[in-house]
Amino acid sequence: MQEDGLKGLMGVRVSDVSASLTGDEAVPAVDTSVGEVVGSYRLEKLLGEGAMGKVFLGRHVRLNRAVALKVLHDRHIRDQSLVQRFLQEARTVNEINHHHIVEVHDFIEELIPERVYCVMELLEGETLAGRLARGGLTLATTKRICRQMASALGAAHQVGVVHRDVKPDNVFLAKRGEETEYVKVLDFGVAKLLAAQDASTWDSEHGFIIGTPRYMAPEQAAGLEVDHRADIYALGTILYEMLAGRTPFEATTFERLSADIVSRPPPPLPEKTPAGEPIPEALRELTLACLAKNPDERPASMGEVLSRLGISSDSLAQELNPPKAGRGLLLAALAVLVLGLGLGLFALTRPEPASVAPVVVQVPGPAVAVPAQLPEHVSIALTTSPAGATVRRDDTGEVLGKTPVTLKLNRAAEPLLLRFELPDFEALKKSVPLDGNGAFEVTLKRRTKAKVVRDGVLDPFAD
Repeated sequence: MQEDGLKGLMGVRVSDVSASLTGDEAVPAVDTSVGEVVGSYRLEKLLGEGAMGKVFLGRHVRLNRAVALKVLHDRHIRDQSLVQRFLQEARTVNEINHHHIVEVHDFIEELIPERVYCVMELLEGETLAGRLARGGLTLATTKRICRQMASALGAAHQVGVVHRDVKPDNVFLAKRGEETEYVKVLDFGVAKLLAAQDASTWDSEHGFIIGTPRYMAPEQAAGLEVDHRADIYALGTILYEMLAGRTPFEATTFERLSADIVSRPPPPLPEKTPAGEPIPEALRELTLACLAKNPDERPASMGEVLSRLGISSDSLAQELNPPKAGRGLLLAALAVLVLGLGLGLFALTRPEPASVAPVVVQVPGPAVAVPAQLPEHVSIALTTSPAGATVRRDDTGEVLGKTPVTLKLNRAAEPLLLRFELPDFEALKKSVPLDGNGAFEVTLKRRTKAKVVRDGVLDPFAD
């Protein structure tokens, strides 16, 4: 991993926190350096350093396996809120478990010497920030990078996590086989559960704004509560930068930048990219839709972004809910007994294809087509804007979960009518087909309160 690619692994930018010993028995923390053996890993090279810690190239002393070790600064170890944020990143990444998000293999707290670190996959390549600095992105590359980012962030949103600091420094373009721009989203250290009570962009304990100013959504720059649509805005800002060669808003002070983000419309995109390619109208419209000031006017989900990027509905559920790492593909054996020959024919079926191909069995006389067996269940991914809606069966009233949620339902020829309910929003019904996997987004409309007039005067306090 190149040094310019490690900025995104550093975690949240915070002011230094002084570490004071609380008793005579406290063990001094150690400032880790190259050459030391940390756990089972020898530190071979310092790859980068930030406010929260250092990232080293580490190598397992017995297995010779190269990894990235992210070590928390010794001055932060006794600040439990920062240690928990450090641990939160490891938990969050493993909760999402997506191939376009950097893998965290282990999280370790040592007592003697006192040290906190996590073991991560080692990436070779550069950050998107470094790639943008060199310029010359083609439209095909821009769309491919954007699709992979949307896939990773959409998977995070599906399990209730919003990143809150999406920026080119946190998007790594790794070398993977012959591919040189395989996206890995980094730094979930400031990520928040969408359902958490504290989803604001202001860290009251340490006194700083969470996120990077140029990529903040208007509600984020204003210090208001944020949800997954802040990530959609940040993705739109990066897409704008890839198409125009600059971000939509740039200023010398945070105050001026925040004011522009909150109040000014983004400048129109140029006719052509920096590489000289005409920008398609559909891509132009998607970019500006992601940059809408009002979160309700942005795409409702990353699934919608993927759809507008040209991802078919058949593969959308696979993009947002890929097979979990290490589990492999589930294989089923199809046995067909050929009568009269006494022979057994066994075929392995793959996960459900877009169309069911027949299995042709050779027997004396004409060929006989035997349909492949369809899976018994289908996977239905449901998201709403805003998130947190209760999903019910309309026929029985049974609660199936809260959005974002992926339901495993029995395959059926008839669609299922679902009802989406959220306080202060109008209930909405949607018919969902059950003949195959799918992903669906629903935008809920805020309920308007009836005006109450008493004695000819509007009562502003009436419910």
